[in-house]
Amino acid sequence: MRLTNTFLAALLIGISATTFASQVSAQVDIQKAPPGPPTQITEHRAAALKICTDGIKFASDHYVQCMLSEGETP
Repeated sequence: MRLTNTFLAALLIGISATTFASQVSAQVDIQKAPPGPPTQITEHRAAALKICTDGIKFASDHYVQCMLSEGETP
């Protein structure tokens, strides 16, 4: 009786695993492009980043104030 129960349990687990694997492989994996405009840095932002970070030890308060004074969002 115990051997029969073990066999049935193994059979059910095997069938479940096979069914799950076939469902996963049947799904199409499509990676969509992120919504919104592309993330390209404008020349103005690149210049502001260079001014606010070039050769300066990073300090977040200074960086935020500098970017704001250059007219860019930090």
